[in-house]
Amino acid sequence: MHFYVTYKKNFPYGCKAFGIISKNNPYSEIKKVSGTNCALFSKKIKNDKIKIKGRIA
Repeated sequence: MHFYVTYKKNFPYGCKAFGIISKNNPYSEIKKVSGTNCALFSKKIKNDKIKIKGRIA
């Protein structure tokens, strides 16, 4: 939910909750540093109402 992709080549991934950017997935960075799972991790809610069939464009 807090994950985003940056425009920086050396640090392409970021976490809005902790305000960090890293080369690897921020979730795994938090786990490596603290030794526990990220307390603010939550999956994105997928919208099943949007279904695209066929070709776009």
